[in-house]
Amino acid sequence: MQDYMKRIYNSLKCYGFEDENTMGMAAFCRDEITDPLLDEVIKYWGKTFNCCSLAGFVMMGKTGLTAATDHVPIFDGVRRFTFFAMPHIAISKEGEMGKVYREGIQKPSHACGSLQAIVRELECGRLNLKTDMEDIEQSIIRQKILSTLRYGDQPNLIEITKLACQIISDDVKKLLKPLDSSVFNYAVMTGIQIHGPMDTNWIYPQDFYVVGAQLPEVDTPTA
Repeated sequence: MQDYMKRIYNSLKCYGFEDENTMGMAAFCRDEITDPLLDEVIKYWGKTFNCCSLAGFVMMGKTGLTAATDHVPIFDGVRRFTFFAMPHIAISKEGEMGKVYREGIQKPSHACGSLQAIVRELECGRLNLKTDMEDIEQSIIRQKILSTLRYGDQPNLIEITKLACQIISDDVKKLLKPLDSSVFNYAVMTGIQIHGPMDTNWIYPQDFYVVGAQLPEVDTPTA
């Protein structure tokens, strides 16, 4: 994970993104085991707008984006931000997918618990399709995932995590598309955060793209 973040930072420097002129935005799962990745974003980009929700889905909407972009600093007439958005999955020391042993708890728990709950619902054939205002985030996640499945599909946790990653990537692109690229320069990084044994963390990357900023022109030497 640290190597991934370092590579991202060094790559974005070429496009004019520096910690002094750029704000971070992060949409990860609220699970505390995702904190190391959030800490890395803060390490490289300083003050970071927290867009986190269950499973790392992007729930901030237009109002949340307006609030976030209003906080982005202005340097040389340009507002720059980085947007990280990722679901997560755990692998135990025995190689069990989705299981994590937390400090002070002997039994394993799930990561991501939100996605694992949907896997179980699909397995037993009992799905709550109503929008529960007391469980609104899980209701939205369930609806988004089910809208991409065909009748009878029963993805396992790995498959549903990859599906969540694609949904999140699409949602980020749709959310940010209306921004004026002459005002906002931004970089988007999506993928999957993987938690291994002994507090190890990796990133399975998916998207990495920059909008608005261009690589600086290099003068061609003349003979």
